[in-house]
Amino acid sequence: MERAVNKKTQKIFSKIFWPIVQIVVIFAVATFLINYFSIDRFVKDNAKEKLNEAYNDVVVQINEFKNSDEKTFTLKPSEHLVNQGNNTQVYVFDSNFNEVSLFDNNIYIDREMLSFLASLLSDYELEEGTLTNIVFNKKEYIANTYVTSDSLNIKEKYFVVIQELTGKSNLLRESSRQLLFIQIIVLVLVIFTVYIVARDLSKPIIKLSKESEEYVIGKGVTIGKKNISTTELESLRQSLTNMQEKIDEETNRKNTIYENVAHDLRTPLVSILGYADGLKAGIIKDKNKACDVILRTGNQLKEMIENILVLSRFDNDTYKGNKEELSLVDLISEQVETVKVIDESKKVIFENELDDEGMINSDRKLLVRIIQNLLSNGIKYANSKVVINLKKAGSQARPYDGRQDVVHYEYIITIADDGKGIDKKNLQNIFTRYYKGEDGHFGIGLAVVKSSADYLGADVKVESEEGKGTSFVITIEFIK
Repeated sequence: MERAVNKKTQKIFSKIFWPIVQIVVIFAVATFLINYFSIDRFVKDNAKEKLNEAYNDVVVQINEFKNSDEKTFTLKPSEHLVNQGNNTQVYVFDSNFNEVSLFDNNIYIDREMLSFLASLLSDYELEEGTLTNIVFNKKEYIANTYVTSDSLNIKEKYFVVIQELTGKSNLLRESSRQLLFIQIIVLVLVIFTVYIVARDLSKPIIKLSKESEEYVIGKGVTIGKKNISTTELESLRQSLTNMQEKIDEETNRKNTIYENVAHDLRTPLVSILGYADGLKAGIIKDKNKACDVILRTGNQLKEMIENILVLSRFDNDTYKGNKEELSLVDLISEQVETVKVIDESKKVIFENELDDEGMINSDRKLLVRIIQNLLSNGIKYANSKVVINLKKAGSQARPYDGRQDVVHYEYIITIADDGKGIDKKNLQNIFTRYYKGEDGHFGIGLAVVKSSADYLGADVKVESEEGKGTSFVITIEFIK
């Protein structure tokens, strides 16, 4: 088991550590390459700029000589020309590619470079006005050549301006080396930090994962109560703990419901089986009474099963309503006649205050279930009677479906019994499934009433006074 946990820890660690390391390494390499090529471009552009400045000085002096009366051309040193500080040099050749000296003897002339440039000129490898890269004695240069016209009638024919790149390349290499050294140090520090973070993250994650798995397979493990350092993981731990508490609470609630449902189903079944056995054995002489009990108990059992199915469909969001035009007066009258047989010793009185049939577009099955459950509940707890009252409330103008001042009406159905009433402590839980009060549980009939009313968009309230009875008030809004 410990080995499996270690493998999982290593797997989670790898999934956290290696992707981040790869991203960091790729970022470091990309940064280095971008910096390297940026510096390289800067160095070469700077060298080309200095070369062009020196080359332009040569061109300007030659053009000035053309327009002057001087017989001998003299190339004068300038800020950009023959400046050893920026490694720019000028080599001058005649038409036979021999050296022409135009500067005083204090200017350094590399004789090997002179011969090398002469050979390039003779081989036509240096073109006029074109930047050319050359390598000499393992050093890199760029060169530009100016060729004077034959009509100028001067001995100077070729002016080759060169700019050394080797020193700048060394600077590039040195800066790149330092940048690489810094990035390696930063990379090591980042990888070490990622390692620490990944290690600290993987341990609580695998702990939460292990506890969650054991909880799911029913080992009775409680998800850790101790706080963990990382904010996101602590939030995850709290969420899992809350989820576990809700699941446990829901599981306990369902277990209680299952037990209560089984008890409620068993009671009428025992009654039915008892009367059936009595009839078969010939013990019960009054067969009609026995059949009435069996039918009445069977109908109670059927209603209970129907209530369970309705609640299940509501819970699973699979109930498919079927609205139709119906009369509340007819529907209530039918249900009153149906429930009278439950207990003939108690009266069921229908008080109709409408001056019409109470037409409404609604789901007949749900309305029947609401009325049946409340009437049955009233008969169960009434002393002598249950009164169901139907009336229409005053109209109210409100916007509806994009129209203004639409008149809304309300049908109000009140079902009241004259029983002992409900304790105030239990009223707030009256619609809770199998809520266990001081006198036992309330079953699921009232829970079906509440769920059905909510589905229809109706409102249901309960009023009760100990010693005087209980009233359920259903308000159904409609537009006429």
